[in-house]
Amino acid sequence: MEKLLLGLKLSTSWTDPPMLLMAAIPYAAACLSVSAACLHHGLHPLGAALPWLVTWLAWNVGYHRWLPDRGVDTTRYLRWRDPALRRYYRHRRVPMAALYEYYIAEKFDWNPACEGGDCYQILQRHRDKFVNYKVTAAQLLWLSTQFLPAWLTGTGLGVGSSSGKSVPETAKEIDEHYNKGNRVFAAMLGQTMTYTCAIFGEVPQFASDAYDGDYHASASDGALERAQHRKIEQICERLELREGETFLDIGCGWGTLVRHVAKNKRCQATGVTLSKEGHRFCNESSDATGADTEVLLCDYREIPPQRRFDKIASIEMAEHVGLANFGPVYLKKIREMMQKPDSRFVLQVSGLRQGAGFADLAWGLFMAKYIFPGADASTPLHFYIQQCELAGFEVEAVENIGGHYSFTLHKWYDNWLSHRDEILNGDIDAISEFSTGVHLFRLQEFFLAYSTIAAAAGSATCYQVVLRRNTAEFPRCTVRREQGRVGAAVAQREVDAVCRPVMDVIGM
Repeated sequence: MEKLLLGLKLSTSWTDPPMLLMAAIPYAAACLSVSAACLHHGLHPLGAALPWLVTWLAWNVGYHRWLPDRGVDTTRYLRWRDPALRRYYRHRRVPMAALYEYYIAEKFDWNPACEGGDCYQILQRHRDKFVNYKVTAAQLLWLSTQFLPAWLTGTGLGVGSSSGKSVPETAKEIDEHYNKGNRVFAAMLGQTMTYTCAIFGEVPQFASDAYDGDYHASASDGALERAQHRKIEQICERLELREGETFLDIGCGWGTLVRHVAKNKRCQATGVTLSKEGHRFCNESSDATGADTEVLLCDYREIPPQRRFDKIASIEMAEHVGLANFGPVYLKKIREMMQKPDSRFVLQVSGLRQGAGFADLAWGLFMAKYIFPGADASTPLHFYIQQCELAGFEVEAVENIGGHYSFTLHKWYDNWLSHRDEILNGDIDAISEFSTGVHLFRLQEFFLAYSTIAAAAGSATCYQVVLRRNTAEFPRCTVRREQGRVGAAVAQREVDAVCRPVMDVIGM
């Protein structure tokens, strides 16, 4: 049901692609009913097969062949390894859903004669010349498994149902993505080990422009690290953290925010994570940096009910809790843990475009299948605001940081490409995943390139929301003193002081 609810949240009208896609469910039910009625009443078997024959003709001849689809030479952009696919797509656009499946499966390479064979640049500048956004049969088949129990569909990367939101099902979801190995994530995230949108003070430079294809130069210029430091400072500022307060980070990842709050704000900092690899990294990094932190390895629902905190943050974790759990379980739990009338909560969460088109839908389905299975609470902004208010929160501020999201993803892409040889040689490889070596490299490469484009186009975005309990006791009539932004040189020194010991922990 989570996928159905998400489709409803994304749609503005009944003709929006998510609604059209969901119409396949009653259509399939009607076809089954007609076939069953024909067989039950002893009619000719052709009557039972007729709905499916008409569907097959409409799908394959009408939708995938008759609609405008030709007139492009895909070999200008793709070097096909599979002869059958080369013949079929020689002058036919490739559905985006098929393109990423073929690339991950090594069915083609990017043509080095086009943009130097760079995945991001080819997709950014040429995708609409050789790609379409038609729904494929494979997508419909995968979506159908989301309504079945995981024990029936099987599990694994891109396989089976990801709609369950029980504690064991959530732990499985987190394990499949976040327990790949800390060196894998370091190759993408850089020194800060922060898997969330950064806040940039200036437009960064990338290998695709100023650095002229030099991924290492982009990865080592320090812009991403300074931007992550800026984001962390902004969160602390919006929480109005004061020395000695208790702080909770729900979904703390590798503990960067928790360590910063403990060391620089002198607060009692606690983090919660479901990732065993992340938990180990948090503890080792706190020891290496001398940060006095507490990191719990548990589901947010398992935080001891007696615990209370002055300030709480949850940075791009809430997408995983599910639509049904978002308000009555997740937000209710957070509100109960807020200790004082002036306690604040910062929620940073990724979102999707309202009234999603077919291009938006293609990206969303890719992410749901391969990158963040079960992250069904990634929705347009109105859902988050409504749920927060229904849960007893007052919205103090909302900022759309989607442009920074694209910058962040682009920097992660350059980081990942700068480690290409180490990943392909197996020096950096996943330790607890179905994807390793070439498969791992291509999956992350496509994800980061495609997501950079999606965020820049508005298909995906990110919001930072400041919340407080909606009570009469909250001190509203105050003026918050803005803390001065630290300069780039100061920020870089602070980043180096914190990050260098952390990277030594995993030998990066």
